[in-house]
Amino acid sequence: MNIIADELKLKQDINANLLVEKLKQRNLAKCNLYYNFPFYRGETKDDLVSAHLLFISQEFGVIFFRCLNAIEEYSSNEQKKLDELDSHIFAKINKREEFRLDRRSLKIKVSPYVFINNSNSNKPDIVSLNDIDKVIEGNKTVILSNEEFDILTATIEGTLNLKKKSDRVIDLKQIKLTKGKILTLIQNKEATFDIEQKRAALNIIDSPQRIRGLAGSGKTVILAMKAALFHLQNPESEILYTYFTKALYGQVRYLIEKFYRDFSDNQEPNWQKINILHGWGGIGLRGVYSDTCFDNQIPTIPFRVAKSMRPKDPFEYIFQELDKSELKEKYDLTLIDEGQDFNKYFYRVCFKITKNKRIVWAYDDFQNIFDVEIQDEKETFGKNNIGGFNVDFSKSSNVLQDIILFKCYRNPRFVLTSAFALGLGIYNDKVLQRLENNKHWEDLGFKVLKGESKTGDDMEIERPEESSPIDINEYFNTDSVSIRVFKDITQETDFISQQILKDISEEHLNPDDICVISLDQKNIGNYFSSIENKLQKLGISSFNLLNAPNNNTNFSVKGNVTLATINKAKGNEVGMVYVVGVDSVFNNKDYIINRNQLFTAITRSKGWVTLTGYQQAELCEKELRLLKQNSYKLIFKQPSEKETKTIYRGMDKIQSELNVLSRTLERLSKETGVPLDEILKTIENQSQKK
Repeated sequence: MNIIADELKLKQDINANLLVEKLKQRNLAKCNLYYNFPFYRGETKDDLVSAHLLFISQEFGVIFFRCLNAIEEYSSNEQKKLDELDSHIFAKINKREEFRLDRRSLKIKVSPYVFINNSNSNKPDIVSLNDIDKVIEGNKTVILSNEEFDILTATIEGTLNLKKKSDRVIDLKQIKLTKGKILTLIQNKEATFDIEQKRAALNIIDSPQRIRGLAGSGKTVILAMKAALFHLQNPESEILYTYFTKALYGQVRYLIEKFYRDFSDNQEPNWQKINILHGWGGIGLRGVYSDTCFDNQIPTIPFRVAKSMRPKDPFEYIFQELDKSELKEKYDLTLIDEGQDFNKYFYRVCFKITKNKRIVWAYDDFQNIFDVEIQDEKETFGKNNIGGFNVDFSKSSNVLQDIILFKCYRNPRFVLTSAFALGLGIYNDKVLQRLENNKHWEDLGFKVLKGESKTGDDMEIERPEESSPIDINEYFNTDSVSIRVFKDITQETDFISQQILKDISEEHLNPDDICVISLDQKNIGNYFSSIENKLQKLGISSFNLLNAPNNNTNFSVKGNVTLATINKAKGNEVGMVYVVGVDSVFNNKDYIINRNQLFTAITRSKGWVTLTGYQQAELCEKELRLLKQNSYKLIFKQPSEKETKTIYRGMDKIQSELNVLSRTLERLSKETGVPLDEILKTIENQSQKK
């Protein structure tokens, strides 16, 4: 049984905790138990109905409980809430054809109950602890398939239909697997959360929270869902959602609105209370900096002044100056996306303007394309007036404070492995970046086959399929990533434009399924103007982000191929990615920032990547060839900390052990078929004997 709860709050809720402990005794395998979820917004802002506990089982259907202390509390209002909750949950499930017998009946039972411990009531909807086994058995229905169970949980969680459907003209009955058909098949698969994503998204804890994960692990989706659910529960509260890449705005707003509508009878969120702000802001674009200065009557520092004061990082300068001021608390919840791109002074300002330390930040070390120093939570948020750290995970026992998302749902396995090999310089003449230890590799979803990550160790690492569970992953092979080296830019752009024509005419991709990213900052204008002109002659439109206005918040335009800088591509994804100017990375092949940019460009792809360049691009071709010869395993000798940059794991020891234990037990349960609770019970019995 998977329990999705803030367990600190659950243990303080005596009746709910009693019921949970009773349900755990049944040792049910395919089952989820949610605390204080789901909840639905009614017609007014004060009308919120929620389940104290929701039980979803592959074998026993859906049961939900409202927990009360005494029979006297079961008023007509409570009965109304139970009926409304029943109506909401039934209606959501009834929309799915898989679960309908006819228009008004389901093939699974959905049963509402009021739980009152030691109650002797004869009312059928009131149950006590002694009735629970009978209630569970009485709800037994057809046993759902694994796919049906996943769809059922995703239906109630609100994660279905997250993928935007495309209007590709595809005959799915045709045998030929074109790129367009593969993307369509993937989009037609329903999105479901894994257990780490559920714990991160469906629980809002009253303390700081860090969420780490690779590109495509669902960080933005999780933060957007948090924003929507918090807004549902607290309609008058101020929410800040901040991000670095301007083109991410549209996706964030879409997701928040989607989740909110799903739990509010299709009502619109109050956008006056949800502030989706760029980190800096500017003309025509609100930002954390500009808004905070306005709220606190502090003059803003113009960009040219900040640039003159700190040429390499004017953004850090303005927030370092702002952090010196006393700032008003404004937001009840702050969510920071793309946290790897923000400096510590940005975090500290966000901390100051947020009430009750309720701040959540998500990041990916490997998309750090600005050489921002990633600190642990103590250094990031600094110290308070009495010398203690503002944020210190080692002083909390809440396992939800530090969550790692190790599965990647965007990139096929070969694409992600290629990105790591090139980004870390695994097959360079020297490794450029090292991970701190084996546990860090495991956090990221890799499997260490050889070595202990000690200096001089011969390391062998692979990415197992379960860590990259992209739908129909078998359709992606080593050809997902290719590289072509040319004599000059003209040949390179000729090739790109002709390949795009084939992608559209033969592979049935839409133009907006395709993105060209240039890593050559010096020649990016030449690249994009050449590609744009050649595509135009072929009758293909393009959206050149290099020429987009400063306040543009769109990454793509329907019917257009996207031409993007790496800064504007971050946070977005497409089916086919062309990375041009790869030679510029290998002109200075040991420069880590260039390597991180290459990693980020590759991981924008949901399917295929073609790298192109000339001259020094042959070095990239060589590294990819060595990766392929080693069967897409990362094989290298672990360098010392002095030789190379170390990417630190930055995790408290206790939290680390809890994460490892959780994953190990889940894997053991899956391999043996023994329910997780039964394994835990066996361990507990053995420890008591000792």
